[in-house]
Formats: sequence, C-alpha cells, structure tokens
Amino acid sequence: MPMRILITADLHYDIQRSRPWARRLARAVNRMQADAFVLVGDTAGADLDVMAEAMQMFAPFGGLKLLVPGNHCLWCADAEAENSLDRYFRLLPELAGECGFVLLDHCPMVLGGVGLVGSVGWYDYSFADVSLDIPIDFYKAKLTPGAASYLGGHEELLETHRHRLTPSHLSLGARWMDGVHVRLPMSDENFVAMLAERLQRQITELSGRTDRIVAFVHHLPFGELVPAGRPDRFAFAAAYMGAGRLGAVLLESPKVTHVYCGHSHWPDDRQIGHIRVVNVGSTYTKKRLKILKL
Repeated sequence: MPMRILITADLHYDIQRSRPWARRLARAVNRMQADAFVLVGDTAGADLDVMAEAMQMFAPFGGLKLLVPGNHCLWCADAEAENSLDRYFRLLPELAGECGFVLLDHCPMVLGGVGLVGSVGWYDYSFADVSLDIPIDFYKAKLTPGAASYLGGHEELLETHRHRLTPSHLSLGARWMDGVHVRLPMSDENFVAMLAERLQRQITELSGRTDRIVAFVHHLPFGELVPAGRPDRFAFAAAYMGAGRLGAVLLESPKVTHVYCGHSHWPDDRQIGHIRVVNVGSTYTKKRLKILKL
C-alpha cells in the first residue's frame, strides 16, 4: 500500500479573511487517511497563540504532523525584545511539540522508507527582477525608492543613489514587510548560507538511510517558480521569493525526488532536473491541498 502525505502551505491564519478557508481545509484533512500531514510555512504570524490555534485545528488527524515555518512565522511580536532566530530555534519547535507537530527543519526523519527534510528557506535577492534596475541597497532595506521617499527616514539611502534614480523608480511604491517584523542578527545572504548548510547536512544524513528523499521548503528554491509577467509592484517582490543556493543543494542529491514549497501563492508543478517541484499555491482565500503517494 503506498504511503500518503498530505501537504498544504500558507494558511495565514492570523489574517481574518483567510481563517474560514483554513478551517474548511482542516476539516477536510481531519477526515482523510494518510501517513503524514505537512504545513509548509506561513501557518500564522507573530502571535504564537494564533499559531497554536491554527495547529490545533488538525488535532483529530491520525498521522504524523509536520511543520515547516515561513517568513511570517519568524515575525516578532515585540520588535525590541524578540529575535527571529530565537523563534526559529526555540519558540517554534517548543510550540509545535505542544500542538502535536514536529518542526521538520530541526528533525529530519525517515517515514515508511522515505526521507523527509525541511527548511524555512529564505531569500538572498538572487531572484530580483533586473529589469527594474533597483539598486541592491533598496532590496536590503526591503522597500522601493518610491516607498523610501514617501515613508521618510531613508534620506541617506536616497541621497546615496540619487544620480541613478529615475522618475520610474520613484513612482514605484512597495515594501516587503519582513523589514518591519523580522529581526535577524545577520544578513539575509548569511541566513541563506546557514540554511543551505543545514539542509545539506540533513540530506547527507538521510542519504545513508534511504533511497528517496522529499524536501519541504517554504521559500522558492528555483528561479523558474517565480511568477513572471506581473505588475512592477509585484515584480519587486521577486527578490524575496527565494534563493537559488537552496535549489543547488537539492539538485546535488540524486535521492531528492520531490520538493514542495509555498510562499508565492502561485501554483506550479514542473520537473527541474531529476526533481518534481510543486508549489502548493494557496492564497488568502483559496487553500489548496496536495497529496503525495509514494
């Protein structure tokens, strides 16, 4: 009998318009028979009580329950007192355990002969849309030149690049809210490097124990998955969709056969190298469930 794994992503249970659809999906999952269920990131945001409520919706599910955090899960409720790494390494694993989940990022495992690995993933601006010609400093500040201009407090950044900025740059108003809510004691690039190394270790560890590995990564590990042809305010967000360095780690192992991700809210299913890559594609008002049979 084949093993069955149920997979969803981006419940965003902290957002009111998302809750009814998340509850509907939970009811469906709880009625199904499967060996495991995986939440691939952005289950909720900074409020850990809401995160717990979201996970507890799946209490009746009879199989193994696995959690992978998303960037929203690393948002800090108290920007001064909290640290996103502490949430990642301590608070979220503890909360997951209390709710009957295992945080897969820190606990790779073999289930039914199949290796399961996980990572929040992250971004290093390698997927930035070069056609926008936005200086990298704005990506690091997580806002466009137009947003920097009207929000205030970014005069030095604007002055540094004033000879390069065009009216088109200054008309583009968008920001990536991780810049407000995430508190990392390192650069995004260094965080990606750390996560890539951890994912590599997970795969190496399991490769000696199984012939097949499935990876669950919240952010996009391949540039091919970044939605194309979208308005400039969405194109700016491409820089925060993921990192090719994580995809390179996955492609290095011939035993990684499937990768499931989320984050972009854009469904996709394609073959990249030897790996079948699936983006669940949940949105705020449409939750999708994938079933992997092995």
